[in-house]
This record gives sequence, structure tokens and C-alpha cells, in this order.
Amino acid sequence: MAADLSHAPDRSDAAELRRARRRFVLVGVVVPLVATLGGVVLMLVWLPQLPDPVAVHWSGGGEADGFASASLTIVLTALVGVGLTALFALPVLIASREGEWAPAMRFLGALSAGTTVYLVALMTWSLGMQRGLADAHDAPSILPALIGGLVLGLAIGAAAWLAQPRVALSGGRGPRTTAAEPLALAPGERAVWLRTVTMPRAGMIGVVAATAVFAIAALWLAVTGGGELAVMFALLAVLFVVLLLTTTVFRIRIDDAGLAVRSAVGIPRWHVPLSSIESVAVTRIDPMVQFGGWGIRLGTDGRFGVVLQRGDAIQVGRAGKRPLVVTVEDAATGAALLQALVDRSRADSAVERG
Repeated sequence: MAADLSHAPDRSDAAELRRARRRFVLVGVVVPLVATLGGVVLMLVWLPQLPDPVAVHWSGGGEADGFASASLTIVLTALVGVGLTALFALPVLIASREGEWAPAMRFLGALSAGTTVYLVALMTWSLGMQRGLADAHDAPSILPALIGGLVLGLAIGAAAWLAQPRVALSGGRGPRTTAAEPLALAPGERAVWLRTVTMPRAGMIGVVAATAVFAIAALWLAVTGGGELAVMFALLAVLFVVLLLTTTVFRIRIDDAGLAVRSAVGIPRWHVPLSSIESVAVTRIDPMVQFGGWGIRLGTDGRFGVVLQRGDAIQVGRAGKRPLVVTVEDAATGAALLQALVDRSRADSAVERG
């Protein structure tokens, strides 16, 4: 049953929301955590039968060429399973408390189940096939584990998608878009509107925590001889530092040059000149519902967004491109000024052509 509602929530809406949440918790939380627990238990049972160290990386030719302690692999499996589950599930469960539900949430439930099962199966299989070996250099090819884990993950992900209902609820606060009313500007008056938008504290803490975990793991592995695993975790730490610098803080400027949006370090950036703007509006955004999360996103309806917070956003229709959405405080004022500047630019162009 599908529901696409924009009115105040009633009992049927509440029942649909509860049903969607229950199924999401089942497939997006219970399934991956049970899979993780099962994998960890199996690894602990196999521990006495495993070589020390065990193979954790294979070359393109199928030969083991990276090694670490079995205990570390077990700990990493637990961290991956629990961490991915939390990463996918928490934003959905938080957003749904406001009465919101969207297809993106259903997708994240399936992604949580499929991705976690795949990785846990791969890590568990890679250890299991080394039971009884005296030397991990003799470990067989990882290819069967890669293929088998992938097939299992895809099957679980598809089943998780089908197990969830098709529900779309707005909780009475669904996406609403209002055309901007131009701000009153005197002839020749110049105006500039500046704002800075930052990812919510919880998101910032999550990115910083992930960066710290990867950096500490890389350092520890480097000290204990983790080899390529140390390099992998160091690269992940660097990646999260880049994400922290480029996707968590944006500065917005509206002036006679149009709309400019750029990160705190200047990259990435977007500029929409007045001549390319077809429409300006204010729209309410719930990042999880319309965009499947926070950050630089492509919405389920085709809009491109810099969405760092829930609430009002400036929406700009661009000639020949996707509409651009930017969540920002006092979006109404920014949109009003931008519309006024667009109107004045069009009037000036008309005068010049005349």
C-alpha cells in the first residue's frame, strides 16, 4: 500500500509510519547486527585453528600478501558491522520521529542489510578458509569469498527492499515550495547577502570521530606491523579529513553576480549568474526525506542540493541544469534579494535590447 500525504497526520498515517519503521528496524538493524554477531562468534570458535598472523589481503594473482593478527580481524569485523548499521539506521530513525518517511529510507534499510552482510560474510569467509593452515602464506584465493559474499549481500539487500512497505509520509510538514517575492530595492541600490551554513553538531562529531578512529587504527597497525592495512586505514583517515574540510561548512553569497556557494576551503563551489536563473523559491527540506541524507546530494526528484540542515532552503531554477537547493538560515530574505536582482537584471537587459 502506498501513501503520499501532505495533510496533517491521521491514524492511518501513524499506522503506516509504525509499520515502515518496524520493517526498517528488522531489515536495517536486526539483520545486519545478527549477521555481525554470527560472524564474530564463528571467528572466535575458529580462533584456535587459525595461523598467527592470518592473511588479510590478497594480490591480483590471488596470493596472500598482507597479514595481521586474527584477533584484530575479529575486532574489525565487529566494528564494521556495528558502525555501518549505526551509520545507515540512526539518520532514518531520527528523521522518522517527525512523522517523515520516504523511499530513500527504504533504500537505506536495504543498503544497511546488504552492505553489512556482504562485508561480514567476506571477512568471516576469508578467516574460515584459513583454518588448519600452519602458515597464512598458503591461504587459498580470496575470489570465492568475494563472489560468494557479493551474491549473498545482493540477495539480502533485495529481500530487505521487498520486505519493506512502499510508504511516503510528510507528517503534515512535507516539502512545500513558495515562489520568492522580490525585495524592494531602490534604483541603482547595491545589496549583498552573506550566510554560512554548517552541518549539525551530531554530523560533525560523527565525521571527526570516524577520522580519529581510522587515524588511530592506522597508527596502531603501523606500529604492530599491519602493513597494507595500515596504509588502507591511513587513506581512509585522509579521505575523512577531506570530507570534513569540503562538505561540512559552506558560505553563501548573493549579489549582482548572482548566487555563489562554496565550501570553507573554496572547493567545491557553484556559481549561478543572474542571467542563468529561471526561478527563485523558498522550499522546506528534510535532508533524509528528499535527499537521502546530508551533504552534497542528488534528490529523489532530480534536484541537486547542498543540504546541511533541516528547514528552509533557497531553490534556484537554472537554465539547462537541475534546480539547485541550498539549506540556509533566513532563506526567505536571501531568496527575496536574489529574485529582486534577477528582476532588475532582466529589466536592464530589456532596456538595452530596446
